Amino acid sequence: MGLPRADALIEDLSPLRRRVLARSPSPAPDLDAAAGWLAGLPDSVFASRSLKGRGRRTLIQPRGGFARYEEQKQLMLALKAGGADFIPLTIDSHTRQNDYETAAILLQRSEVEDRNLLNGYPLVNHGYLVSRGLSEGLERPISLRHGTPDARLLVEIALAAGITEIEGGALTYTLPYTKAHSLAEAVLNWQYVDRLCAMHSTPERPIHRESFGVLTATLVPPVLVAVVELCELLLAAEQGVTSFAVSFAQTGSLAQDLALGRVLREASADYLSRLGLGPVCLHLVYHQWMGAFPRDATRALALIAGAAQIAGMIGADKIVTKTKDEAIGIPTAHNNAEAVQLVRYILDRSSVGAPLTSAHADEEAHRIRRGLDAIMTAIFDLPPRTFWRSVAMAFDRGLIDIPFSPHQANANQLVSRRGRDDGIYIEQPGRVPLPGDVLAGEAAGLAARHDTGNTASTFSTLMRDINLMVA
Repeated sequence: MGLPRADALIEDLSPLRRRVLARSPSPAPDLDAAAGWLAGLPDSVFASRSLKGRGRRTLIQPRGGFARYEEQKQLMLALKAGGADFIPLTIDSHTRQNDYETAAILLQRSEVEDRNLLNGYPLVNHGYLVSRGLSEGLERPISLRHGTPDARLLVEIALAAGITEIEGGALTYTLPYTKAHSLAEAVLNWQYVDRLCAMHSTPERPIHRESFGVLTATLVPPVLVAVVELCELLLAAEQGVTSFAVSFAQTGSLAQDLALGRVLREASADYLSRLGLGPVCLHLVYHQWMGAFPRDATRALALIAGAAQIAGMIGADKIVTKTKDEAIGIPTAHNNAEAVQLVRYILDRSSVGAPLTSAHADEEAHRIRRGLDAIMTAIFDLPPRTFWRSVAMAFDRGLIDIPFSPHQANANQLVSRRGRDDGIYIEQPGRVPLPGDVLAGEAAGLAARHDTGNTASTFSTLMRDINLMVA
């Protein structure tokens, strides 16, 4: 049995850190560079402090990243001026796959040709000394957004640059983005990242970790989002992380959003307490719609405004925003700032004081929690004596199965569809160990679908489900 344990933390990272830092194409920080730099930064740039001191105010974070330093800096200042509470640093796709050589070539060409040839900021190539300048004048936390199965060097550089929020995890940054990267290796790589973040934390100013509950953003049932988020939380807590955010993306169903937000908060606290992990300061992050976006600007803005309202209803600590250009291409700094202002206006005028609920949401929450507990029990009962090995084995056994994941370890046997009020329900569970009453509830949700009487093909129905917001 591989239960998460407080004594599972890595005692000494130093020998491995030297090997990781030796891979850096830019001047590598020494082992103490990040600690010294972080100690001199003001409280205002620490994500954990901003989240803990937010009161009832939902904080706002847009997305965005440019290849060249000056453009990235201008974007950050524009987002601050637009009212963003967190400033994003989105990393390019070559760095995400540890291909620093190609990133360096395209960064150089971007500078010479005066145009962006990378889809984000190549932090490892720019290096920590240059990137420290990004935080000057911001007085806001910078959030590292990437998608990297092996983020060890990236996070070393980020912490040395003064970045205090690290998004992602072994599951959420491997299953949606890679095919063959070893899942067990990714879990170990992220144990390094979590331990590193804990080492650079103090009781008053911990480095904040945030999971990426969006996953594939395509018909992922709420119970599987909850399982993956809980696994990444427990893996981080094992390594001493004390500030952590679970997250999820807008499902398309208000009742499921209300239910999933509640289950994530309650189950996270329950499992940490039951397993003797922590203390961990928990937060909830809500991603605006991550599926296909409407091209029409009016509809896109309406979708953004509606998601902002839901974030207020579930009592989210932070919302990650979209722009009206989502379906068209990379948004301008102006449109990004415009979206931040729209979301702030909605949030400031729709405060409900506490998360809302309903009989439908209560029913959804009960079923999600029942399924979550059943799957977690099955993971805990696997043969390995360490939790990280059990998490990796859970995919080999099909206990966790993410729809539309390209990863070869994912069973891809679970089938989900939209049902009652456009919620996401499980049609075929594959090998996911869900109790009979949970499966009966899922079937009832599918049976209540408003268009069950039509004769559309399975493919047409599936495409309608995927393209919910543009249909």
